[in-house]
Amino acid sequence: MQSGPARDRFLRAALAAGMIASAAPLRTEARESPELEKLYAEAKREGTLTWWTAHFGQEVAEKIRDAFKRKYPGVAVELLRQTAQVIYQRLTNDLKAGIREVDVFASTDEAHYPQLTKLGALASYVPPDIGSVPASLRSLSDEATYHTAALRFVILTYNPKKVTRPRRWADLLDPRYKGQVTVGHPAFSGVTGAWVVALYDKYGWNYFEKLAQNQPKIGRSINDVVADIVSGERLIGGGSDSFTLDRKAAGSTIDASFPDDDAILVVNPAGILKDAPHPSAARLFLNFCYSREYSQALADSYNFPLRSDVRSATGQRLDKIRYYRNKVERLASGIPEVVAKWRETFGV
Repeated sequence: MQSGPARDRFLRAALAAGMIASAAPLRTEARESPELEKLYAEAKREGTLTWWTAHFGQEVAEKIRDAFKRKYPGVAVELLRQTAQVIYQRLTNDLKAGIREVDVFASTDEAHYPQLTKLGALASYVPPDIGSVPASLRSLSDEATYHTAALRFVILTYNPKKVTRPRRWADLLDPRYKGQVTVGHPAFSGVTGAWVVALYDKYGWNYFEKLAQNQPKIGRSINDVVADIVSGERLIGGGSDSFTLDRKAAGSTIDASFPDDDAILVVNPAGILKDAPHPSAARLFLNFCYSREYSQALADSYNFPLRSDVRSATGQRLDKIRYYRNKVERLASGIPEVVAKWRETFGV
């Protein structure tokens, strides 16, 4: 991660290279910045951008797309929403075939980005409004090839009418929930992959061997966990905070519990493809991720806002949540490892 003198050197180099237009204090409102006004004009000439994302469900992704279009009329957004491993596989296949169709790539598996950087597939860019993100999440890459675009917590999701509020990850192993647990699959979902790596490192693979004895239902996306509980098919699982709280607010019988032994924080980056067909629109969209409009769209859908001046839907603050976060180097080696172990243990 880049900070202090190293970051200052990069910003000076970025200024010299034309990646950012000014060393003045970063502004947080696009229309007040001549740099962003120029970028918007260029983006309108391009007319569109293509955004591949695993960060949100389809409905929320469409809300973010629409918020961007309201702020920047004249720039269309072609949206593809898939699970992290699916869009990553599709992107790498396209890169090998010389197909250039993606502008902004947004996976929930942080380990995808160092690999794409090594391949030379991502453009270096410092969004002018990156300063609105908490300092701990501001610099993910020394090369500035990807940046925080969303935050996800994996928490205990449950039916409050039939389950006493669970408080620890070990509650998923309770024999009374045999045949009533639901989880995602680390081979498809980047968020689930991060969760499995985190619990493997915290409690050993024996945790998942015990979980297998409870005969969990295994979907693909972590969002499937919420769907299973809302439908009544299952009672408890490891789910996404945002989707769980959104369904609760809509009146579904579901609730979220942030475990006493740590929620799992999953940082969801986004990056611009080096050969993006619409580079100005891509830069405008990435910088939009640090606008009030974007954070408000996140908060309105129970996702955690990136900006501290936008209140989360529940009033929770990042610095008050007890969480565990994997290092990106661990994800790079850990996800392939746990996928293999998962398939052996669960047979899927």
